[in-house]
Amino acid sequence: MFSHGTGPTVPRHRRNPRRAYDEEGREVTPATIANVQENGARGIIARCVCGHEALLPFTGMHPDWYVPDIALRLRCAACGGKRIETVPDWSDGWRSGRWGLET
Repeated sequence: MFSHGTGPTVPRHRRNPRRAYDEEGREVTPATIANVQENGARGIIARCVCGHEALLPFTGMHPDWYVPDIALRLRCAACGGKRIETVPDWSDGWRSGRWGLET
């Protein structure tokens, strides 16, 4: 299913790389922390361009924050870089203790 964006059409050269756009170039509202929690996400996966990955619990995150915008608050512990992508963790790892966290 394809989401429909809102607002005016945004030219390709002015689009935010942390946002999705519909076929007409309108911005699609990103998921919030509250939304992904309600849909079963276990936390947030943060991936740096250097290949380092970290799993973040929802603790301390405001429910209204957009998932892609969490990356703006992060710095890679491995390389110190800020080119980070954040996505919901839909795996079952949190519940099973696979990530070394206590449940």
